[in-house]
Amino acid sequence: MMISAMGRKRWGLLAGCGVLALATCATAAHDQQFALKDGDTVVFYGDSITAQRLYTRYVEDFVLTRYPTLHIRFVNAGVPGDTVQGGYTGTMAERVQRDVAPFQPAMITVMLGMNDGGWGQGSPQIDAAFQKGYSALLDALHKAAPGAAFTLICPTPYDEITHGTEFPGYSRVIDKFADDVSAMGAELQASGDRTVLLADFHRPLTDALERAKTQFPQIAPLIVPDRIHLAETGHWIMAATLMSAWHVNPVVSRLELNAASAAVIDKDRATVTNLEKSADGLQWTQLDDALPLPLDFNNAMTSMLLQVSDIAQIDQMILRIESLKAGQYELSIDAKPVASFSREELQHGVNLALYKTPMLDQAHSIDWTEDRRATLDQARFILSAEAKASPTSAIAEATLQQAQDELATAVRKDSAPKPHHFELRRQ
Repeated sequence: MMISAMGRKRWGLLAGCGVLALATCATAAHDQQFALKDGDTVVFYGDSITAQRLYTRYVEDFVLTRYPTLHIRFVNAGVPGDTVQGGYTGTMAERVQRDVAPFQPAMITVMLGMNDGGWGQGSPQIDAAFQKGYSALLDALHKAAPGAAFTLICPTPYDEITHGTEFPGYSRVIDKFADDVSAMGAELQASGDRTVLLADFHRPLTDALERAKTQFPQIAPLIVPDRIHLAETGHWIMAATLMSAWHVNPVVSRLELNAASAAVIDKDRATVTNLEKSADGLQWTQLDDALPLPLDFNNAMTSMLLQVSDIAQIDQMILRIESLKAGQYELSIDAKPVASFSREELQHGVNLALYKTPMLDQAHSIDWTEDRRATLDQARFILSAEAKASPTSAIAEATLQQAQDELATAVRKDSAPKPHHFELRRQ
């Protein structure tokens, strides 16, 4: 692999986890410090897949709902068609100085490769050029932001799994680029400097496509409709993989109750008050430290997402109740029915993050506002990277940034979890 001498001295790798390993990683992540801290800025550097502003927005949702007290700034620097050499908005060096350096990021993610293979069968020369260009990009980013941590992202697959192909064999080129990024990361790890994370988007997405092709053959091609740009299902897998690499706490909240004694057995990231027995169940008030992910349970693709990935392993809002009488129980939150569970299900534990709850409604509201903020960030980026500079450019950028800041303040306020009244009744 082509890592410069400076790179070997200054860079190191802390390997992340793919989605298929999330169950294992979730336990480990719970015991490790989250990669971001209050006040950090994250820059997402990449091509059109990053410029879609989907996995990046879902990462923002993850942070806003799981860590509502953190103030993190997110900047999307994705450019359609970009390569390790740059693209139509400028060379790599110009991109780094314009799109990264001014923000003084604490974390930079890098995902490139899809456009670097030339849409052909590949060759040793093309692979060597990718390695050399990727290494040069990392050095340039390091010089521009010497205090930043980095997340190297293995590129997403070119999908020749779920439907036909326009560029036969191009998936193998991208497979090799993904191996290159992993190998470069391993070489950086040998330096011993723990400043670089690795997020492997390639393997979990490939595995998800294989699963979907078998289990959901009719809708599997919708994960990557044009074989390159993923739809929401794929971007959720990407976001989950990145958050796992950043050691996200997998627990939204966890509560264990004893129904016979109306007592709290154990809890994590939850505060319980007014717990008491009723004639046919329990009721209590619960305030969690976090919110569930804003998954869309009205979309059939979400059902597929939950079955072809392990995203639920890092979206855990667990309720477990023991010593219930035999029977079926209806759970209501704020007087609205949520679901019906058997005694055995409740004793084992149910994941309320997978149900329509008032907490999910709040998370959807956060996502809606964050989508608006991301749109303003896109407008600012287009003005900066693509529009010819004019005397009023700085004013326009400042106006867009101010509007972003106002929405960021509003979304942080809306991210604060609220107390809810839970009632469990035997049917």
